[in-house]
Amino acid sequence: MAAGLLGLASASIPFVSPDHADEAAWLLLGATAAVIGLGAALTLTMRMRRMRSLHAGKGVIARWRVEPALWARFVADDRDAERDGRKRNNAIRLRSSPDGAVEVIVGDDCLQIDGDFHPVPLAEFKGAGMSAGPPSVLELRFVTPRPQQSDLHYAFRFPVALGAEAAAQQVIDHYDRRYRAKYGAY
Repeated sequence: MAAGLLGLASASIPFVSPDHADEAAWLLLGATAAVIGLGAALTLTMRMRRMRSLHAGKGVIARWRVEPALWARFVADDRDAERDGRKRNNAIRLRSSPDGAVEVIVGDDCLQIDGDFHPVPLAEFKGAGMSAGPPSVLELRFVTPRPQQSDLHYAFRFPVALGAEAAAQQVIDHYDRRYRAKYGAY
């Protein structure tokens, strides 16, 4: 929002400036900043609305809380697996020692883990699975194609609370069904 206001302010500079040779450049700069700022504000507003509706229970597939000791064990194991190359890059921000239980909310098109909100890019979705625990770990895998570079492989990986394995399986089934309905097989 601030970038949009800055863009509008800079667009007015040519009308106050005595140097009229640079009017077009200032106007272009201001318009570009305004478009970028307003686009960012719109995107953030839409994400915030989706996050609020997720907290209100709209579109929630599964929700559970992971106890701090189980979370800490998962974080240590996940970081070791990434460092050793056994697991893909986890795109979720993992805090080592949360203040309390970590809330996991999985929606029909997004997820939130410990306040970290992520839309689920269905076009890049390449599968889901759950490994046995404790803790059991749910993993949503993605591949982002990049021109003139190797594809970006990453995952949303997070622990499943004890007793929430059936809910985690519902998440896997939901995203598999949703992907196949839109794109066919993987």
